Amino acid sequence: MKRENEFRYMKLANMLREQILSGYIRPGQYLLSENELTRHYGLSRSSVRKALDQLLDEGLIEKRVGQGTIVPHQLSIPKGGTDTLRILAFTPSYFADYALPTIQKQFQAKFPHVEVKILNLPGPSFRDLFETSRELGFQPDLLFVPDKHGYELIQELTGSFLPLEPLVSDALAAVYPKLLRSFSIQNTVLAAPLTFSPVYLTYNPRMFERFGADQPHAAWTKDEFITAAKRLTRDTDGDGINDTSGFSIPTALSRWPAVALRNGVHFRAEQLQTDTLLNTLNFLHDILFRYRVATLASRSALNSEAFHLERTGMVLTTTLEMTYWERTGLPFEPKIAPMPFGTGTSTMLIANALVIPDTCQDPALAAQFIRVALDAETQSAFCRNSSFLSVLPSVNEALRSHEDLQALGVTGEGMDSSYFTHELVDDLELLYEIEREMDMFWCGLESAASFAQKICSKITNH
Repeated sequence: MKRENEFRYMKLANMLREQILSGYIRPGQYLLSENELTRHYGLSRSSVRKALDQLLDEGLIEKRVGQGTIVPHQLSIPKGGTDTLRILAFTPSYFADYALPTIQKQFQAKFPHVEVKILNLPGPSFRDLFETSRELGFQPDLLFVPDKHGYELIQELTGSFLPLEPLVSDALAAVYPKLLRSFSIQNTVLAAPLTFSPVYLTYNPRMFERFGADQPHAAWTKDEFITAAKRLTRDTDGDGINDTSGFSIPTALSRWPAVALRNGVHFRAEQLQTDTLLNTLNFLHDILFRYRVATLASRSALNSEAFHLERTGMVLTTTLEMTYWERTGLPFEPKIAPMPFGTGTSTMLIANALVIPDTCQDPALAAQFIRVALDAETQSAFCRNSSFLSVLPSVNEALRSHEDLQALGVTGEGMDSSYFTHELVDDLELLYEIEREMDMFWCGLESAASFAQKICSKITNH
C-alpha cells in the first residue's frame, strides 16, 4: 500500500509538471485548489500536498496564502530539441502509465532530436479536454484515447482527424482487422489501436483451494460456476454476515454486457431476443439476491479491491487491469477461467488508440510515432513482462500459449464476434440511458422481467 501511495503522488507531480512545462498551465496562472485536485484525480489530500510540495521544491509553483497555488510569473520554460511531438492523453489509464513510456523510449532512440511531451489530463469528457487544450494554445500532434472516448470524439468531430492509411498503411497492415474496422468511420481508419483486451473471467486459485471449490475447467457449466461461488461465499468471522463472495459483478457498460453476450444477447433491435435477455437478467438476480453469492462493483471503481484482499474469488477483468494488479502487487497468482454464462463465444472488448488531429503541426512526425508504436519490437517490449496484449497477432502468438489465447477469446470467431461498447448499438446515448435506469435493477428493487421489457422497448422504439 505504501508503494501505491508513493506512485500516486509521484504520478500527480509528473502530470502537473508536464502541464506547466508544456505551457498548458502558463506563468501567472493558478493551479486547481487542493480540493479540486483531490476530486479530479481521485487522490487523498495528503497525496495532493506531497505532489505540490515536490513541485514547490523544484521552483515550478508558489503558494500564496489565501489565494492558492500559482506558476511563478518569472518562470522560464526551457526550450527542448529542434522538434517537439505533443501527445494529449486521457487519464487514468493503465496503458498510459505502464506502456506509453516504453513507446516513447523506443521512439526517442530512433529520433533523438525529437522531444516528446505527454500531457495527461483527467476529465469525464475527452472532447471537452481536447477542445479546452486547443483554446489554451496547446495544439497536440497526437491524442491517446480509450476506445469509447476515441470513437465518440472522431464521430462527433467528423473531419477533425487525419485518415491514417495514407500515412501508416504499412504499419496498419499487420494489425488485427477487427480492431481497424472498429476504429473506422465510412471505411476510413481514423485511430491506430496500440493495445486491446477482451473482458474475461479470472479467479483466485488460493481461495478455491481454501474453501474446497472445484477449480474451473475448459467445459465447466453455469451450475458448476454457481456451486463454486456458493463455496467461496463465507462468514469467516462468525458475525452472521458473509465477508467473502464468490463473484464480483461490475455494473459498467464495458463489463457486465460480457455476461449477456456469452448468453447470446444482441442489443440491436433487429437481433434482440427478449428470452435471452431475460435469462441473463434473471441469472444476475439469482447470484446477487437469490443465492447471495455475488457482490456489485461500481461503475467508477472497476478495479476490485475485494479481489486484491481475497474477499471475492472471481471477477471480470481485462489484461490492462491485470497489468495494474501485477505492478501494484497481488498476494496470489490469478488464473484465467472460461466464462460459463452461455454457449456463445462473444465478449466485450476495450482498447487504447492514437489519433492525429487535423491541427497537427507535423503529421509525418506523428505518423512516425504511430509506426514505432506498432512495430513488432515495440509491441513485444511492453507485452513481454506484462499482461498487455499486442494489436499484432504475430506478437501474441510468439509471447503467449495457444491455450491462453483461446481462453482469452482472441483467436478466430471469438475475436470477430466480440464488441466494443460503441458497437453494441447504433447510438451510444441509448446505452447511457439504459445504464442510468439500471440502479433499481441492480438493487433488486426492479424485477428482471420488468427491466427486460423496458430495455426491449427502448431499443426497438429508439
